[in-house]
Amino acid sequence: MKKTGLFSIVFLLMVGLFSNDSLAQDYTQWHLPEGATVRLGKGSINDIEFSPDDSRLAIATDIGVWIYDAHTGAEMLFIKVPPRGIRTASTVAFAPDSKTLAVGNWVLGGAVELWDSTTGERLTILKEGIGRVRELEFSSDGTLLACASWHRNVEYHLWEVATRREVISFIGEQDEFYRRLALSPDTHSVASAAGRETIFLWDVPTEGLRHIIEGDEKIAWTLAFSPDSKTLVGGQTTIRLWDTETGDELSKLEGHTLLVNALAFSPDGEILASGDNGGKIMLSYFDPRSQKPNIQKPTKPTLPRLLRSFTDDKPPKHENRILMGHTLPVTALDFTADSTKLVSGSDDGTVKVWDVTTGHSTLTLHGHTGWVKGLQFLEKGKVLYSGSGDGVVRIWDMEARTEQLIHTRPPWFTFETIFSNNGETIASTCWNQVRLWDANTQSFLTPLTGHERFVLTVAFSPDDKLLVSGSQEGRVILWDVPNHKRLSTYDVHTDVVHAVVFSPDGKKFASASDDGTVQLWDLHTQKRTTFFTEPNDGVGTVAFSPDSSTLLSGRWDGKMQLWDAETHQHIAHFIDARGTIEGLAFSPDGETVATGLRGGLIRLWDMDTRTLRQEIRTGYAAPPSKLAFTPDGKTLASGSRDGTILIWDLDRNE
Repeated sequence: MKKTGLFSIVFLLMVGLFSNDSLAQDYTQWHLPEGATVRLGKGSINDIEFSPDDSRLAIATDIGVWIYDAHTGAEMLFIKVPPRGIRTASTVAFAPDSKTLAVGNWVLGGAVELWDSTTGERLTILKEGIGRVRELEFSSDGTLLACASWHRNVEYHLWEVATRREVISFIGEQDEFYRRLALSPDTHSVASAAGRETIFLWDVPTEGLRHIIEGDEKIAWTLAFSPDSKTLVGGQTTIRLWDTETGDELSKLEGHTLLVNALAFSPDGEILASGDNGGKIMLSYFDPRSQKPNIQKPTKPTLPRLLRSFTDDKPPKHENRILMGHTLPVTALDFTADSTKLVSGSDDGTVKVWDVTTGHSTLTLHGHTGWVKGLQFLEKGKVLYSGSGDGVVRIWDMEARTEQLIHTRPPWFTFETIFSNNGETIASTCWNQVRLWDANTQSFLTPLTGHERFVLTVAFSPDDKLLVSGSQEGRVILWDVPNHKRLSTYDVHTDVVHAVVFSPDGKKFASASDDGTVQLWDLHTQKRTTFFTEPNDGVGTVAFSPDSSTLLSGRWDGKMQLWDAETHQHIAHFIDARGTIEGLAFSPDGETVATGLRGGLIRLWDMDTRTLRQEIRTGYAAPPSKLAFTPDGKTLASGSRDGTILIWDLDRNE
């Protein structure tokens, strides 16, 4: 099948993200770093919040905060939060005025900042260096802002918004921490996970530990407080409720079979929304006819029982609902102030607004991509293919600037994605399998099995007839693509295989591993050559020059080593002193090598002199881990862990 046929099928089955109106076109260029011409993807979703007046949505991502019209889904503003660590914006909170937005970072040197959500202006930095900020909460009158963060121990901070003065701060010593924090709406309590089986409940007024809640199973995978702050909710698959005053367990909720990642109460206290790793959202109502009608206004000191089960012969006023629409884990949930709508964000890159009464999705926002796992120019550079951890393949027309999607619907996260040179097959890795997507049938073929642990890397041969894969147990497998079978298994590495690549002439392939070696295979003679780097220095990337004559590897310590692929002699090494090399690519003429490094840095190296020719800063914290040149070498695409792709005009950057 020709590629033109593929695009006909793709066009009929895909969802175009960009309409012809100027707003849809413009947002891809908001706050672009110098030298970049366009941004694809809006960053992975970390948190979502409705404004108190329900008019807007704030979505915290790894590159900043996007503001949407909550009714139409139109992009209104992109707040470019200065990068701190990997997650630039891990959590957000609107003030009651629906204008001021608090932003926190999930990084050891994190900060809490206040922004004007209508103009994108930063108002102030309340505090820096407070660890990983997990929760922010304004007081009901907007005069105070509370923060729960973690850095070796649980930290609590409370500021007077008008004066920016910190009025309370304390550290709760905790031997173990497991990524989860929750802050009560009244700002008087902090819940923290000490391992998955123990919850610490901290009392802000006394700056002490109120309760230690322990369970015989995992109870602290995710945590949340009720609107009246009197109930704590947590769990893994079974959701449990505890009285925050006594620490007693009140009830539990069954219904999820996969890990629950997100919890949220409706403001009226009558609904608990829970979202799990399978993309399922449950709405669980509290029985208004019970002795304690709802969680917000209990009639007695103890708190209400959960809604009757689905099989109750006397159904309550509202029925429990299951909302299905996401294909990957639900990461964030929030209700409107009137409790009539719910917004959900998922690792599948979508945000959905739901009508709570009907259970129907009323609005879907696209473009919030996960970690970019694959990047390749096809059609002589006119088309860019990208694949991300959410299992969505994006096809970007570089001339028309339109984007189309293929939803490959993986059973879990995709670790790597590559594209055949004829555009007809997409290979992705998931757990211990290699999965092939056939563009002709728009479906998966039978998975390729043979690895015992996660398959982290995969590559097509130039003629698309062979595939090589490498996995976490150190195994490398060579596959016959047309006949869908395994040709050879190589157990030569003693540690994780991070990269595999075919030579452009199709005669060799190489693999790079944490064991400090690069292995080179000759497909004709079946001979293997081992290139040693240095002990205890893993190799994360490897690439052939366009003429197949040399092999270049990038190590975790920043050293690049160059070998002659014919004589197997070591040619030279040179050091990228900026640290770990996460992306590596030759220009089509072989004269330049691009490296991607942490801190959002791209460096271009002259291969003749092994000297730095050019440096590009993405303006983001996450490293560009995927790099691809157009055939003419004038354009570079960089894909990052933060879920974005930047297109660079190299002539402009010189």
